[in-house]
Amino acid sequence: LAKQYLATVAEETKKKDDEKEDDLNFNRDAIAHRLHADVQEARGRAYSNVATKLKDTPPPTDNIRVLRGHKLPVTAIAMTGDDTTAFTASKDGTIVQWDVESGAKHRIHPTDSKFGKGVASMAASSDGKFLAFGGKDKLVHVWDVRGGCLADSFKGHRDTITCLAFQRGTHELFSGSNDRTIKIWNLDEMCYVETLFGHQAEITSIASLAKERCVSVSRDRTLRLWKVVEESQLIFRGHNASIDCTTMSTEEWFAAGSADGGLSLWSTLKKKPTAVRRAAHGSDANNIPNWISSVASLHHTDLIASGSCDGFVRLWECRADNSKLHEVAAVPVPGFVNGLAFASSGRFLLAGVGQEHRLGRWTRDATARNGLAIVPLTADGSSLL
Repeated sequence: LAKQYLATVAEETKKKDDEKEDDLNFNRDAIAHRLHADVQEARGRAYSNVATKLKDTPPPTDNIRVLRGHKLPVTAIAMTGDDTTAFTASKDGTIVQWDVESGAKHRIHPTDSKFGKGVASMAASSDGKFLAFGGKDKLVHVWDVRGGCLADSFKGHRDTITCLAFQRGTHELFSGSNDRTIKIWNLDEMCYVETLFGHQAEITSIASLAKERCVSVSRDRTLRLWKVVEESQLIFRGHNASIDCTTMSTEEWFAAGSADGGLSLWSTLKKKPTAVRRAAHGSDANNIPNWISSVASLHHTDLIASGSCDGFVRLWECRADNSKLHEVAAVPVPGFVNGLAFASSGRFLLAGVGQEHRLGRWTRDATARNGLAIVPLTADGSSLL
């Protein structure tokens, strides 16, 4: 297998050199570079610099689509790994499945009534087989996307389920709740695995990549990295208000947004943020910074996105080993941006929009439309990667 793999890499490298230089003597350094890239990708350490492309050619704003299907604000969004199907959840208790290209919609929950209990969180497995969602009923529901039916519902949490995340490439699910705990579920066996304790207040967001670990944030103003196999946790502090959203760029780098208006970058090697952008989305009429309500990252790149209530989704470049945050673009999206998700191909960005914040009803923007905004990142629909 090793010989076959090396032969394949050599042949691909040889073809590229033939195309570029018409030279049969391909460079062995190119093979070493390809092997290194494959190893880095397998370890979750591959990294691409794509944010400068958006700085040179900003995302087009004239063909942003907004798909409507909810009566009340969208609270969570999810997307399958092939970028073809999206899901939105709402305070009205409904979940809608969308075809990203055509905009066709299909309501999948609830099936027996017009509205249900508010859905606060949602996550889709990378293979598109399962959709997990939860909310005020304190249950983790697992929807079989291909079968079009409810596969199971898990009891265990004692309060509203506020966040969900799948370990990438697996069917292992992390759930966070207002009961201050994180629970792990195995959807292959449809069983409970274990509970993680540590947060001193409600958990607001959770994120995970390929390793058996997750990052969570809470109203206790801490960000925690949970190493499940090692049975340990790292605690990070740097905001003076509730941290409401988080995302993982790589296994070592992650970002978070807070109610103090700050957008921060973090490393597993430091207890304090490596970079903080104060009032990242400006301030209101009373000079109070706008809350950061959602963040997302194009995995294994230097590009992250943040949303608030200032009418823009802002795109950021993580410069110099994540020690600086530089804004590269601002895309107009009116309303509260309660959820963000990049297409894995880097072709577009999904934004779940509502008239209210996903966690409460402190203020309301009557001019906004509750729905799913599809923001193209390139004018010709090509990939950033």
